[in-house]
Amino acid sequence: MREKPPLDIDAVPVPMTTEKGPTLWRSLEELADRPEVRRQIEAEFPDVVQASSIDRRTLLRLMSASFALGGLAACNGNGSDGKAPLLSQSRTLPGSTPGVPLTVATSLALNGFGRGVLVKTQEGRPVKIEGNPLHPASLGATDVFAQAEILSLYDPDRSDTPLRSGSPMSWEELTNSIRPVRNELVVSEGRGLHVLMPPTSSPTLHRLMAQARQLFPFATFHVFSPVDDGNRRDAALASFGRDLDFVYDPTRADVIVTLGGDLFAEEPGHLRYAADYQARRRMRDRAMPRLYAVETRMSLAGARADERVPLRPRDMEAFAQALAVALGTGAAPTTEVHPSVPKLADALRRAGSRGLVVPGREQPARIHGLAHAVNAGLGAFGTTVRAIEPVRSADDGTGTLADLVSAIEAGAVSRLVILGGNPVYAAPADIDLASLIRRVPLSLHLGQHRDETAEVCHWHVPEAHPLESWGDLRAFDGTVGLRQPATMPLKPGLSVEELLGLMAGQNLDGQALVQATWRQAWGDGFEERWAGALEDGVIAGSASPTVALTERFDMTAETAAPSTSGGIDVVFVPDPSVWDGTYANNGWLQELPKPLTKQVWGNAALIAPEMAAVFGLSSGDAVDVTVEGRAVRAPVWIMPGHAPGAVTLPLGYGRRRAGRIGDGIGFDAYAVRPSGRPWIATGEIGKAGERIPVVSTQRHHSLQGRDIVRVVAPDQAPAPAADQPSLYPEWPYEGHAWGMAIDLDACIGCNACVIACQAENNIAVVGPDEVAKGREMHWLRVDRYHAGDPADPETYFQPVPCMHCEKAPCEVVCPVNATVHSSEGLNDMVYNRCIGTRTCSNNCPYKVRRFNFLDYQGTDYVASPEAMNPQVTVRDRGVMEKCTYCVHRIGAARADARVEDRPLRDGEVATACQQACPTTAIVFGDVNDPASAVSRLKQSPRHYALLGDLNTKPRTTYLARIALSSENG
Repeated sequence: MREKPPLDIDAVPVPMTTEKGPTLWRSLEELADRPEVRRQIEAEFPDVVQASSIDRRTLLRLMSASFALGGLAACNGNGSDGKAPLLSQSRTLPGSTPGVPLTVATSLALNGFGRGVLVKTQEGRPVKIEGNPLHPASLGATDVFAQAEILSLYDPDRSDTPLRSGSPMSWEELTNSIRPVRNELVVSEGRGLHVLMPPTSSPTLHRLMAQARQLFPFATFHVFSPVDDGNRRDAALASFGRDLDFVYDPTRADVIVTLGGDLFAEEPGHLRYAADYQARRRMRDRAMPRLYAVETRMSLAGARADERVPLRPRDMEAFAQALAVALGTGAAPTTEVHPSVPKLADALRRAGSRGLVVPGREQPARIHGLAHAVNAGLGAFGTTVRAIEPVRSADDGTGTLADLVSAIEAGAVSRLVILGGNPVYAAPADIDLASLIRRVPLSLHLGQHRDETAEVCHWHVPEAHPLESWGDLRAFDGTVGLRQPATMPLKPGLSVEELLGLMAGQNLDGQALVQATWRQAWGDGFEERWAGALEDGVIAGSASPTVALTERFDMTAETAAPSTSGGIDVVFVPDPSVWDGTYANNGWLQELPKPLTKQVWGNAALIAPEMAAVFGLSSGDAVDVTVEGRAVRAPVWIMPGHAPGAVTLPLGYGRRRAGRIGDGIGFDAYAVRPSGRPWIATGEIGKAGERIPVVSTQRHHSLQGRDIVRVVAPDQAPAPAADQPSLYPEWPYEGHAWGMAIDLDACIGCNACVIACQAENNIAVVGPDEVAKGREMHWLRVDRYHAGDPADPETYFQPVPCMHCEKAPCEVVCPVNATVHSSEGLNDMVYNRCIGTRTCSNNCPYKVRRFNFLDYQGTDYVASPEAMNPQVTVRDRGVMEKCTYCVHRIGAARADARVEDRPLRDGEVATACQQACPTTAIVFGDVNDPASAVSRLKQSPRHYALLGDLNTKPRTTYLARIALSSENG
């Protein structure tokens, strides 16, 4: 294959701002106006352009054949494979009524911290997850990982039987083999026993660990997570003499400065912080807050920031030091001061106690300490930040992965129990954990999959899914949420609580284990408080109190910053789709376009445009990234706004034993990740002379540079579209008239709405080959645009569902009346009429209609029928799909109102995307009700219609993004 010429960054013109606003672009290739990009943008069917050069006659012949086959497929009600229709399952939970959905309040963990959710079950099977509005970590919202737990629950690759040396064994055989080992350990008081587990905030697990230590006083517990924040702990010890966690309050902050990390995606309280920050922007009695992001790679917080400072990691410490000095804290800087430091220092100085500095988890302890010093100097402790006892802390006897390695090498480990996680895959590159585990006489792994760790252990025990088991979890602020089953067990398995309880000499009843924890804590009032906690999903009053601080601020804290001589900085980050690899076998997340690169089904090494020019690289070119003598080959992706001199490697890919979905996808960044510098290392890159396909959706469904995202100053309004004459007659909507308003100033591009829509509406996963042809099926997409200099661009997000146009151009061209307008303003799809002509899609200026080219319900990527929402039709091949405004939810709310003999209330109908959004950027309701929330938003001066000059009169409209200048800040 002929090598693609590299992109000449110097030849790319920097677009100017027009009178309508910033000139938007999606990719550097589009900005450079490359011919192949023009062809793809102008093509109605981009998959044909990508496949080959095809002449017009052949194209027409193929289209005619596809129309005929589409008609046949539409007549086949059961699909080509003869699958039976979706049936409700017989499993039921206590308190459930057949036919009536039951909601269960529970908690889900991410890196050990709890997030409160509500699980909707139908006849005992979970079908949808929403946020719990009573839980402080979610406030009713969700992230993509919580939404996708439904698919993980029904993963067919989940373990269902114990394995010994890879061979299936019965549970009785497991018990008979483990019992004598446990008896031996009791006699020896746990000599040679080591337990490795991920960090946890569970009070019940901490209690069981303490009891296990009493039974096995010589046993050692170790904690390991590939995305842990040991730098935070080290900095707290150095600064305050004790381990602490820190909770932020963006609602009280006038100025926020982030030093790396991602406040809205990677912090334990990311959902709450995003909601609080947007709530602060909506306060009318105070000036708009300012968010500054100092970072190496673009983050969601950086994309949303009022100003970004792209900075190489090795320069971050000097930047933080200079900022501290400018604010009267710390020693004088020894290097040249970055030009942005005085501006940020002045903003923080003026904010005073309403200022806030947030260090990222990847930053060395030195930078965390400097951030503490600045916050203390501002008086921010007690206002915008407070210290609490560590949420996930066990006692001082807990060791690390390095301690376990040393013990194995010394021959001190005779029994190894791994409680969850996949440490063999995620261990640093310089630790051959697989070989070390094989040296242990007896090893046991508890996990949901037969993964890389299960492969090397003597025993593998299936782990119960969180939606099947009992437990408890603390949130980022210490609030306890109960974890209760939302379904009967789909596969046999044990929870970590149950296996640890067995080790501690207790029974295998997970509910009894959790109850024992809180019976001990509550005493006589247990029954009443337990019932209330189960109903709410939250234990009231359990948040951690603020810790009074004694400042030490030891500025000599050891730093893990890379060397300042030679090489490039290599930054490791959790992936926004698969996290640390935990979700690698989840098709929803693999096919979810990443917020900033729009890449799917894989990862790429992110580099700056300037660095790409130096090395002569284009997106998709392969490079060898070498760190401490170890190399991994990866495709590059040119990331506008990335700092030069550094490369970012997302974790979580390159799995070998993930399952049928996740195996062999992407490259393994753990293969070069050193244990001494797990977040920021020093390395080299070299051009490999080949290309690795990178599947990205960023050029799909382009709106061809029209006036898309409006940006205004706080006191300005976008120019309204001129009224146009129309051949359509006006139609009176005398009852409800449903509509949606999307606030672009609130959208952070987190993608929660996309996964929520997919889970709610049974949207198919099509796989990387189909996505590469432009055939992804998402009913809602979040377009990402850049504006300005590619080295430091402004970034905008815009969710785009069906517009539900009152004068919809798709309706008049359908030959079979399959797309029609309802009396309440919905643009409906009648699936059993559709014959797949796709004329509606051709006539849609918003490109929001999706066509079932293949039988996606019969592929390897299909979700389990049990994961399907029974209230939404599962579509067969050959029909057009699109957003329905969750019409089934409208019908359900209408039925409830009719039973109660009352009108529908405002807010009673919430679409799936609206309910998931952490910043309430999406609002849905009745526009005929002038008092409704959506009507009030549509009266905002910032309100505008997308492509309003086309006179389609869309029911989905937008509020312009607010941009702060240095003058109005």
